[in-house]
Amino acid sequence: MEKFFKFLFKKNKLIIKKTILSGKCAGRKFVAVNGATLTIDNKMTDKKTLNEEKIQNIVEKCLKNPKLFFEYIKGAKTPVYKIKYADKILFLIKEQEGFILPQKGIKALYLNIILNKNISFETSEMFVLRSFDVNPYAIAYQFYNWYSYKMKLEGFEHKTQKKFKNVFEICETNKIDDLTFEEILELKSAIKRDIEAIDFVKKLAIKNSMAKKNLEKIKQKQTVNI
Repeated sequence: MEKFFKFLFKKNKLIIKKTILSGKCAGRKFVAVNGATLTIDNKMTDKKTLNEEKIQNIVEKCLKNPKLFFEYIKGAKTPVYKIKYADKILFLIKEQEGFILPQKGIKALYLNIILNKNISFETSEMFVLRSFDVNPYAIAYQFYNWYSYKMKLEGFEHKTQKKFKNVFEICETNKIDDLTFEEILELKSAIKRDIEAIDFVKKLAIKNSMAKKNLEKIKQKQTVNI
């Protein structure tokens, strides 16, 4: 569990440490850039919203057997590729194992040649990984993002995600400092989606951790608070 959260927060460290933790109150995150402040309200609804209870039920059923995540994903017509050295292959196009959004141009051509043995400059969304034996909480984080994308929530547009990755995943602080307020506004929905996925997995982990502790107490005939 600890290793997973180290991975998750390392991946998002510039969002967590430099922007998101610049302020928090009543479900709102405050981002300060170049003297301007942007409020990201997690309680604010999009035109489309997720059924949190439904996705939580799906994820909880899959946690003990992560392969079930991929059965669900394939059932929703999203390709899943298990390929040797996937991490090294994806590194060359600055992608990571797991959920990959639709690609265009050279990156799409590269993926199509390797994965589908065809020539095309567009791909659909997909999952690419070395093994189905994955950290269940890591894949739950990606599953949540995939589910949000399939529900057509804002923030997964190609242009928005390209800028989001360029700024945050490369982890170059000067790129954040150089952002204008208008550019931050463009990234608002992508940042919000990432926060939601992190919060979802954090709550899930805490819930399961408490359940495990309570089970141990029951076995030891101790009182459990409900």
